[in-house]
This record gives sequence, structure tokens and C-alpha cells, in this order.
Amino acid sequence: MKAAITDGVGNVWLDEVPMPEHNAYQVLCKTLACATCTGTDQKHLHNKLPWKQTYPGILGHESIGKVVSVGSEVRNYKEGDLVLRPTCVFPGEQLSEYTSLWGGFAEYGLATDAAAMREDNPDAQPNNYARFQQVVPAELPVAPADATMLITVKECASYVSSVGVRLYSSVVILGSGSVAYSMCRFAKVFGAYPVILVGRRDEPLAYAWERIGADFTVNVQKENLLARVREFTGGLGADFMIDTTGDATFMKECLPVLSESGKAAAYATYEGPEAVTNAIPEDKLTVGTTGEDIAHQYLLDAVKLGLVNLADFYSHLLPFAQISEGFKMLKAKTAFKIVFEVMEGS
Repeated sequence: MKAAITDGVGNVWLDEVPMPEHNAYQVLCKTLACATCTGTDQKHLHNKLPWKQTYPGILGHESIGKVVSVGSEVRNYKEGDLVLRPTCVFPGEQLSEYTSLWGGFAEYGLATDAAAMREDNPDAQPNNYARFQQVVPAELPVAPADATMLITVKECASYVSSVGVRLYSSVVILGSGSVAYSMCRFAKVFGAYPVILVGRRDEPLAYAWERIGADFTVNVQKENLLARVREFTGGLGADFMIDTTGDATFMKECLPVLSESGKAAAYATYEGPEAVTNAIPEDKLTVGTTGEDIAHQYLLDAVKLGLVNLADFYSHLLPFAQISEGFKMLKAKTAFKIVFEVMEGS
């Protein structure tokens, strides 16, 4: 089968890799689609994450697949189920000479029935990644490509809630990519006003206002951020500032937008474990959690009720064969998030 490989020096390509084989507690999934996690995947490509990586590795963690084969002890998946985050190689494991960079960009992947494992053996320790491998009900009216967005929006909805955003909170979001859009949408769903998106390019800021629900946008290349936020908040400053850029220095520069009791939250991946705490005073920092797995039912309901349109959170749909071109588009910022449809023999 084919999978997307990177060497850690900026290259990504499709290559033949062995088929994963499921054990008694696993299912084999035919991957239908996988999306880029734009910031993290770019860091994978350039070996820029703040932990040790070994290359070559198989990319991807925003995948969805259909169960095509079921292990003998599996009880919580069935053939035909749509499952989020199937992977051909679990974190910490290896497939032939390839390591796991979360392994979702492949024609086939595995999901583990962790609940069944623990029922049969309370001391069992399934790979922690298995907790994200949740079923998308067939009756949910979304295409597989759109369903890949559930992964990002679940994380972001949980994060926005966990930092305390609520009815009438004022929120500044640093960044104008897919994660910032997701944070913005759920700040609005939870009743925040105003929600102010901050970036450096007019086009993505316009998208946030037109499609995502931002109340205001600020281009820091052209406008005074502090003055604009004071204007939008009646001189009070923001209750919350959420950073999605991964730039702790920029986050520090933006601290004056906060109200006297306002808090900053750092969502992104930063250069090192102390980058944020070295930049932001302890009394201005709050810590959020993603809770992707616990937000699953909430997001299914949110989609069903029309609170979110999953197609809003990616810009392009491409065939798997164009993965190299797609990552070039992300680097050039001509796309903000891409879903690749994975067809056998791509």
C-alpha cells in the first residue's frame, strides 16, 4: 500500500510500505480521507517539534477510515463503521523501517478496541492513541472529507471551554489558520462577544469574518492591535487571549490587549517546554486542555444541530497522489488546510 513519508528535511512523498496487520483486539480500516494538521505537519517535515523524532516516518493524524476486517476479540467496532484516526503505525512503534509520525496518511490503518482489551485484562495497556479512535455514526450527514475536521474542532471546542470562555466573554485569538478559525467558531457558539481574530494577511482575516463568525479582525501589519482591541471592548481589554501561532514572543507582545484580570492561553506547539512560561507572567497565564475524546458526542450533536459546518474548516480537497503539491501549497500559504482523499492505488 502507499503512505506519505517525510525525511525531516522538508520533503514529503508517497511510497510503498507494508500493509499493517491487525491483532485480535484491532480492526483494519480502509482510509477514506486524511487532512493536514498544518502547523504540526510542517514541523514534522522539518524536524522542528520540541521532542526527538526519528526519520523516515509516516505522516498524518486527521484520518477517517471504514472498517473492513475485525479482530476476533473486538466488540466495539463492526465492519462498515467509520472510525477517526486509523493509523498504519501507532506512536512509539515502527512499520518496517518507518517510524510513526502518527501514521494516518496511508491507504490502510488500524484502530484498537481499548475498552475490550481492558475488560478482558484490567492490566492491559493499549497505545494511548487508541482513545482518539472513535466511531462517526453512519447517520451523521457528513462526507468523509468533512468528517476529518471533527478531530480539530473537537480539540478546539474543548480548549475554548476549558480556559473559561462563556457567555459575553471577550476573546482575542492570535492566528488566522484552521485552528484559529475553530477557536473562533466555538467562542461564538459559547456566547463570547466580541471575538477578535488577529493575523498578518487580509485574505484569511476576511474569511474569518465572512465564514467563521469573527466579530472583528485586526491585521497587525497595518493596524495598532492594542488600540483596536480597546475600541472593540469599550476600553476594557479582552477577558481571554488564545494563541494559535506557536510564537511565544508574539504572544508576549500582545499581552497588553488583556483586561486587568484577563488571561492568556497557549494552544500551539512551541520551541520548548518553557517557551511560554518564560514569556508570560504566571498571573496572566491560564492552561487549557484539548479533551478531543470527551468532546466527541458534543461535536456530533453540534454538527447535527447545524452549529458548525465542517466544510468551513478546510480550503482544498485533493487526491492523495498530490500530497507533495499540497504541502507546497501550505508552505506558500495558498491553502490553509487540505483534505486528501485516499483511493487505493493512488
